[in-house]
Amino acid sequence: MNSIFTGLFYFLFCWSLEFGVATKLPFILVMPYLPGLTFPLTTCYYKTVTNSLTFIRKIVHLTLSVLIYLGSVWLLSGELRMGAFFVIAGFSGSFFFLIATKYLLRKEISDFHILGTSVLSGLAFLLPYINKSAMYLGLALFLWTFFNGLLLNSEYKKALCR
Repeated sequence: MNSIFTGLFYFLFCWSLEFGVATKLPFILVMPYLPGLTFPLTTCYYKTVTNSLTFIRKIVHLTLSVLIYLGSVWLLSGELRMGAFFVIAGFSGSFFFLIATKYLLRKEISDFHILGTSVLSGLAFLLPYINKSAMYLGLALFLWTFFNGLLLNSEYKKALCR
């Protein structure tokens, strides 16, 4: 549910913006922090992470999350000229975030699931390339959040059953 709510928030945020020269810089400055912090805080279940993980690891994970989103937004800032950058941004953002989550938070996520989720996340970013509107960028962010949140939530439920 958290990933659906945060995804809807990102969708509405993007849809409400009228993209242009005046909003491009604020969007680039806000987006690494908005999903970079809210997504891991709502989907990584930091409170349930084993006690062997220190506070420092959680902070490093959040910092990496922001840096990963910053890199993805930087790739997206190519002004919708090249679809490959959109797919690479969606794929790499998901891939590196899930790898960081797997190893820093010691989540039992399979490499197959990381790769599959990353591919779906990359393909979601074909939408704003096909239709260059803020609504489609918001829809891509929603789908990215949904795919990655679904994987993290299923991992969390498996861990509860053990």
